Amino acid sequence: MENIDHMKKKFKKALGRNEYIDFLSGKKLSPTKAILADCYECTGNYSDGKVDCESQHCPLYQFMPYRKDELKVKKVLSEKQQEAFNKMAFISSGTRKSSDHQQLVK
Repeated sequence: MENIDHMKKKFKKALGRNEYIDFLSGKKLSPTKAILADCYECTGNYSDGKVDCESQHCPLYQFMPYRKDELKVKKVLSEKQQEAFNKMAFISSGTRKSSDHQQLVK
């Protein structure tokens, strides 16, 4: 426990820090938290700053929290999910013309 308290004081505050400390404490991590912890550890606790590691060969690079291009993994919606999203957006927009709704449904 003393070692963990020391890490909390000395480790640079950045994304993945708390997750890495949790991992070292023996806590179970979600996949997202495990990725953040791995990036934190791999970059040497971001000792040179919160910068892109530029390790494009790493399978986790697409999830790297400080990527320069900020190209994050985006959820791709199925056609059915996209239609449901469009209907929901239409309903919440306040536009209630039946002709507009009929066009959207088609």
